[in-house]
Amino acid sequence: MFYNINLEPEHLKLFNMLDIELETILRRVGIYRQDLESNHFQISEKQFRDIISILDKYMDDDFILGFSKTSDATKFNPELFVGYCAENGLECIRRIAKYKKIIAPVKLTVLEDKESVSIMCGYEEGEVIPKGMYLHVQICILSIIRMATGKNNINPIKVICADKVSKSISEYLGETPHIVEGINQITFSKDDLMIPFLSKNNMMWCYLEKELNERLRELDTDKSFSSLVRKILIESLPKGICDADKIATELGVSKRTLQRRLSNENTTFNKQLNHTRELMVRNYLNLGMSVEDITFLVNYAEPKVLARAFKSWTGMSISELKKSTVSKK
Repeated sequence: MFYNINLEPEHLKLFNMLDIELETILRRVGIYRQDLESNHFQISEKQFRDIISILDKYMDDDFILGFSKTSDATKFNPELFVGYCAENGLECIRRIAKYKKIIAPVKLTVLEDKESVSIMCGYEEGEVIPKGMYLHVQICILSIIRMATGKNNINPIKVICADKVSKSISEYLGETPHIVEGINQITFSKDDLMIPFLSKNNMMWCYLEKELNERLRELDTDKSFSSLVRKILIESLPKGICDADKIATELGVSKRTLQRRLSNENTTFNKQLNHTRELMVRNYLNLGMSVEDITFLVNYAEPKVLARAFKSWTGMSISELKKSTVSKK
């Protein structure tokens, strides 16, 4: 599964202000972008976590605050925009919690009672999530609620953080967080969440709901062993790893077990390797990357070898695919 990343110009300025070489960080996790000004790329789940772990060491609280709050709904991803289009804050939170995993391997747990609603943020497997990520979620949700209601005086009634936060974060939240190791939580009054959104837009919601639900179904249904193999291959190919022994080790099984489980799904390791390479080639071409860079990322020795392989997989040349991709844009 790839996750879409969209960096706005002001976000890139923040990286520069903090002297973070974004391209270097991306290369460390196997992402090679030729055009940083495109502001759009895709990453795997492991790459996502690796980037967050790296960035968390650079990010101070002022950076997190500047990156997370927004006053312009046009800068939201569709998954956040449907929250902005909701009837009120309660429905906004429910929608964001439902669709968050489409844009990141993050799970939002929502707890409701008669008087309040609490949101907790964590990775899907329950691992501890970095400070920058959970603060981003807390600030982003609060920012959307304030902007959608037109009421900047809406504050959470309780905030829990696993780490100490700066005065600027506390002031923006309107609440000094309680520090509890390993816990993050933001709680809103249900009365505040029932204030109608001025940004309610049922037409936009109807337009986006079908697409987002389809993307959720894709996430929920593709849990086969072959999908796990493809996931590891996506992460391993840019590192020059493509043999069955090493992929089996990454999955915690023997090579024989790898082959047997793939056989049970009527496929083979080589079929999954070729299928993954094809998907990566299509994805990277769509991002405007050169054939030379793609050749490296899918672990081929030279472009002409990749060209022959791609022709055998698809019946079309890479140049033909590039033309068809351009014509659809």
